[in-house]
Amino acid sequence: MSIFKEREEAAEREYVMKLEQSFHIRARRDRMLARWAADLIGRKDFDAYFGEIITADLAVPGDEGLFSKLQADLQSAGAPIDERDLREKMRQLLFDAAEQVDASGK
Repeated sequence: MSIFKEREEAAEREYVMKLEQSFHIRARRDRMLARWAADLIGRKDFDAYFGEIITADLAVPGDEGLFSKLQADLQSAGAPIDERDLREKMRQLLFDAAEQVDASGK
């Protein structure tokens, strides 16, 4: 195998690993967000609520579907979280999830 082919395959493996890691980080962040929001709004059916969060996250590219779902749920429940604080919570939990995934070696 030529050195160029080996480098190409190594670059492809690295790209796939980064995609997988990104997926694991976002999935962990979404689970933490769902747990946080479920506690705030009084949802006892965490698994069902987490399914709603996943659906909202997949419905719109990026985090806007997830953000809209969380914001609507928090407002409906009368939770005192404004847009800025919710976005900060999402950012913080993404950072926490990245640290957890890095520590677990996934």
